[in-house]
Amino acid sequence: MSVEFKPSLLIPEVFHPFKREKNFTAEVIESIIEEDFYKSIEVGDGFEKTERKRILELTEKKDIEVTQWLTFLIEENNLDVSSLDSRLRLETVNRIKDSLSASAEIGAKNIAIVTGDDPGADHREDGKEGLYESLCDIAEAAKTYEMNLLIEPLDRFAHKKRIIGTTDETITLLNRVQEEHENIGIAFDTSHAALNGENIFEAMEKGDSLIHQIHFSNAVLDKHSKLYGDFHMDIGSPGFLTIEGISAILRKANELKIQQTNGLRVAVEVRGKGDKESCYQNEKELRSILKQALNLVKI
Repeated sequence: MSVEFKPSLLIPEVFHPFKREKNFTAEVIESIIEEDFYKSIEVGDGFEKTERKRILELTEKKDIEVTQWLTFLIEENNLDVSSLDSRLRLETVNRIKDSLSASAEIGAKNIAIVTGDDPGADHREDGKEGLYESLCDIAEAAKTYEMNLLIEPLDRFAHKKRIIGTTDETITLLNRVQEEHENIGIAFDTSHAALNGENIFEAMEKGDSLIHQIHFSNAVLDKHSKLYGDFHMDIGSPGFLTIEGISAILRKANELKIQQTNGLRVAVEVRGKGDKESCYQNEKELRSILKQALNLVKI
């Protein structure tokens, strides 16, 4: 049986300049659901109650799965789930747990977070242990709402320089969490894996049972280039990721049977810029890229 690929729209990135505008996320969802292409929507946080209700109604109408990214909640409030400061770590965990009731109001089935900065080799293991405790605590709270907790491993060496990290380290950590909390998984990002110096296919093989979704994100890997790093750039040259490359990754996911039972959410991540018209054009281009890549899979 083939894996069902669920096209996903990463609204906070595709419409990045407007991610905090009141009612805009609901407007985007309303504008695209009639296309019947997306089976998944990824949103930010901070919605007022009326918009939360609207998001729920729109996504339920079309049976669209909702993932909520708490990245902005974390970064805008200087929070850190892996901080060596236990007080800050506890505050972060509590803020995330307190946000879950609002996540439930938009029908979120998944919440996704990122880790803090790499504290350096001397303190890295302490940071990982604190992160483990944070993930266990959040995953336990998420069970109450029947939600999965996803972590996006970022690059350690190139740009974001976060504690997690390579696929090997991520799966070692999450396997520990999964001993008590099955609702834990990876939001896999091609850019971060590549910037960590990993072979994407090998990384997928290592993390296959934990991968819940994939972001197809491009990057320049030449360390001497001013574009080197994770800038959510357009698909294609001068970055490493092409439409054919996306299709090859999809074929690999099918070969590995990643999320064969639930379906694998897949999104193209290119940051929107400029006015709303430009952002809507960005969405159309990314939809076309994903359609082309899916058509090339031939499974």
